Amino acid sequence: MNDPPRPGHEPPQAGGWFATRLHRPPLVGLAALFAVFLALPLTHALSMVARETARTTAPALVYLPIGIVALGLLVHGIRRNTEVAGTLIGFASGLLLWTGWAAYAFRFNEWSLGLPMQALTAGARWPANLLFIQGSVGICLVTLLFFALNRDTRCNAFLWLQRRLRLGLGAQAPGQGRNFCRITFAETVYVTWFCYGASLFLADPRFIGYHSPAGYAVTGGLAAWGLYLVWRLLKFTRVMAGIRYAIPTKAILWIPFGEVFPKYGWYEEVWLRPWDYPGTMLALLLALAALFLAAAVMPQRRTH
Repeated sequence: MNDPPRPGHEPPQAGGWFATRLHRPPLVGLAALFAVFLALPLTHALSMVARETARTTAPALVYLPIGIVALGLLVHGIRRNTEVAGTLIGFASGLLLWTGWAAYAFRFNEWSLGLPMQALTAGARWPANLLFIQGSVGICLVTLLFFALNRDTRCNAFLWLQRRLRLGLGAQAPGQGRNFCRITFAETVYVTWFCYGASLFLADPRFIGYHSPAGYAVTGGLAAWGLYLVWRLLKFTRVMAGIRYAIPTKAILWIPFGEVFPKYGWYEEVWLRPWDYPGTMLALLLALAALFLAAAVMPQRRTH
């Protein structure tokens, strides 16, 4: 949902031989992809730890502080308004606010009212919070119209939609004044919300179901679409633009590779039981920190 890849459009900034080598595809796209993709299992692990902790204490004492920390980061990133800090902080704060406040809002009534597992069909039972998330997708789609019908959007998907529908919304305003933190934050939240809901409809046997012919087709289509986006991402020469492009890319890839394939028994979802795999989760955390650091020192957009 960001700037289209324009390989070689801008020369690298001064930064020595090493930084110059990092400027070249496909390293920029790979760094952006792995930095964003690794954040998802770690966010899932944080969510599971928060859920288990909430069983022994007041849930508000667990979830609200996560959101407060994320809100502080978001305000700092918006006020600083640089592309590097704004992109990284906007992404991190979006994930944390979803994990803290949004997740708590969806679970509050389930916990407060003691709602039991809900039977979808004879062989499928879900906790109530998943049904609340699924039911909120309509609000997600309605509010997304604000972005889809915005002439100043830089989202490739929305621009494609506007061209196909021949909406003719007018010329874009200059993008120099964009706040990268606010943009990345909104993108992270909406992509997470939309793709979470889409994965629930895919899993729900009342609609599609993982093991139906339509489920296999949709999963294969999402995997192919995600890999196509990765192919485009590998052409990027600016890492922060690559990270913003990688946010929807990882969300689409995560549905087949992070949600569906483990349900087929191909591999285990270690991020759902981080206390059983502390070494793995620590390695992922260190890798993510290293990738964020590498992204910060790679050549960036020239500013004026």
